[in-house]
Amino acid sequence: MQGPGDPIAGAIVVMSGRRTHGSRGLGDRCGFHNDNVTYFAAAPYSGIRRTPTRPYDRSAMAAPTTESAVASTARADARWRPTASTVRRLALASLVANIAIVATGGLVRLTNSGLGCPDWPNCSGGSLVATGKVSWHKAVENTNRGLTGVIMIAVVAVFIAAYRERPARPAVRWWAWVTLLGVPAQAVLGGISVLTDLNPWVVCAHFLLSMALVGAATVLWWNTRTPTPEPSAVPLLVRRLGGATWVLTYAVFAVGTLVTGSGPHAGDAKAVRLPLRPAAISQLHADLVMLLVGVAIGLAVFAAAVGAPPAARTATRVLVGVLAFQAAIGFAQYFTGLPTGLVELHVTGAAVLAAAATATLLALNER
Repeated sequence: MQGPGDPIAGAIVVMSGRRTHGSRGLGDRCGFHNDNVTYFAAAPYSGIRRTPTRPYDRSAMAAPTTESAVASTARADARWRPTASTVRRLALASLVANIAIVATGGLVRLTNSGLGCPDWPNCSGGSLVATGKVSWHKAVENTNRGLTGVIMIAVVAVFIAAYRERPARPAVRWWAWVTLLGVPAQAVLGGISVLTDLNPWVVCAHFLLSMALVGAATVLWWNTRTPTPEPSAVPLLVRRLGGATWVLTYAVFAVGTLVTGSGPHAGDAKAVRLPLRPAAISQLHADLVMLLVGVAIGLAVFAAAVGAPPAARTATRVLVGVLAFQAAIGFAQYFTGLPTGLVELHVTGAAVLAAAATATLLALNER
């Protein structure tokens, strides 16, 4: 046995197999021997380490390289990235659809078709669509409900596009959420109006929510625009006047719903009407419209005088034009006995006015 400190520890041992005598030459540098065993000193360390052999890894042949995997993912991902112009077109389609359903909703009310489908969410007989003998009223109401599905497709499309667009725009995503949640809320409120036999207060709330959704869709579309590189600041007074114009616009809408809810177009002869004098509430509505027209004209003049950006000046002029159209239609329908065609134009014009007033407010406050 040899201890760890033995000078021949680790030496290579060769058994000679025969006896040798008197030879010491092997012990000078390489080692020494005795009668039966020759000892060779271990070779000096050469600095090269031998690593143990490992099993061959076949998985590396099947796995793609990191660079190719990233490139492949990037190519696949790029196929689903909408351009800014695509997002803007989808947002515009959502806005147009929201205005369109206001028009069809007005037609439902003007033709006394609000209860054409007496149930909700089904139309009748447990079916979502009109079945059996389809009357005019049922067809009108069923078409209006079907348009809600078209709007839902539009808002879902712009929602997906907003989240797939790069670079991401937080404002676009936020307002895409608002419109996405607003359309189902509008449908539910419409269902409540049917289930309550067209309660006038619920119908008024339904219309005002529609106007709010038109405003939200306008904000969404506006945020998809390419911003002006260096928009000039609009004076605070003019911006506040723009805010007052927007608030006054929606006040006109609120009073307008009271006019309809208390007048002949609140529904058929059995429909409950608001306990208001139609002549008095119509006069209040007309007074607010005249005030709104005056404020809008003043806003357009001020915007031009202070050198507001082109988008702001254009928006104020469009607003004045829409208001002039609405005022003319409103007076014409009042003095001609509220014909259905003129009232339908007036309702549709109200939705366009909501978009114009919202766009004006955004243009004046653009940074």
